[in-house]
Amino acid sequence: MYKVAFRADGGSSIGMGHIMRCLSLAKEFRRQGCKVFFISKFGQGIEKIKEENFETIKLFCYETKGINGFDYGNETELVKETSEIIEVIKSYEIELLFIDSYNVNEEYFFNIKQHIKKLGYIDDVNKFIYPVDILINGNITGEYLNYKKYSANEVMLLGPKYNLIRDEFRELPSKVINKEVKEIMITTGGSDPYDISSKLINIISEEEEFKKVKLNVIIGGGFTNKEYLREIAKKNKNIILYENTKYMSEIMLKADIGISAGGSTLYELCACGTPAIGFIVADNQCELVEKMNELGYIISLGWYDEFSKEDLIYNLKNLCNDYSMRVKVSEYMQMLLDGKGTIRIVEEILNR
Repeated sequence: MYKVAFRADGGSSIGMGHIMRCLSLAKEFRRQGCKVFFISKFGQGIEKIKEENFETIKLFCYETKGINGFDYGNETELVKETSEIIEVIKSYEIELLFIDSYNVNEEYFFNIKQHIKKLGYIDDVNKFIYPVDILINGNITGEYLNYKKYSANEVMLLGPKYNLIRDEFRELPSKVINKEVKEIMITTGGSDPYDISSKLINIISEEEEFKKVKLNVIIGGGFTNKEYLREIAKKNKNIILYENTKYMSEIMLKADIGISAGGSTLYELCACGTPAIGFIVADNQCELVEKMNELGYIISLGWYDEFSKEDLIYNLKNLCNDYSMRVKVSEYMQMLLDGKGTIRIVEEILNR
């Protein structure tokens, strides 16, 4: 039995994107008969992994309380982490390890690579030439980042063909576009360290045109502003909060428009064909949001702390009032990916 492990974290200071996309790939390896483990350190991410019935090995966790915004760790932590991971590789006889973290450097990869048959990295930004055996970047930007191979044998799986979208977004029906916008979905990801959800709700709720439009707000497990959002929802019947949502596709499919932070959620909105407005909350989202905007898949507001009330309302009203544009954009979005990226990746790896 082929033994595969994933090194990924999820929590309020890092979001849940790394965990979610690793889970998507992990499930496909499990379907193909592999034994799959996770190596992780934050409680929220570990809880999600265990919900999907994967064995989790917990790493030492540095104190992260009181951090404002996103924090992916620092290189000083990598020495201890490296030794822990090497011990896991030996104890569990891991043959293939995927790392999905922004807190990496060349030394980290080199030291781990000596102890594993195959080392993979799931990337977004192309920080340096990665000394790995398998590189995955399933983003729309993956084919534009000019990656260079560390070795001739390195396997590069780049672009939406290899996107790690979840199973529930595979083979969805064509989106039904309503002439009148009745529901808007708002999501900032697994966490909301800058309280952007409140900002969006307050801006939209002030507009008379949206008083009767239902605002479906996704509450991630890492939200620290849940109570405030609940208070807003109590005072406004058109604001519906969704916590611990099992099937995100159901909310996306019924939404006429989605407003979302950059990241994997934008691909999910594309799979559903839900016209979307995106914004950037972290450096690693910049190129993705800009490229999707450039190619006409979404409308970008830019950085979360730079867009104005006027920017949001102008773009939102334009989408609401242009039915034919929403129809065209929806069809275009659903052509971006087919949801079979994880199948292709596992086949590429296991058939070598």
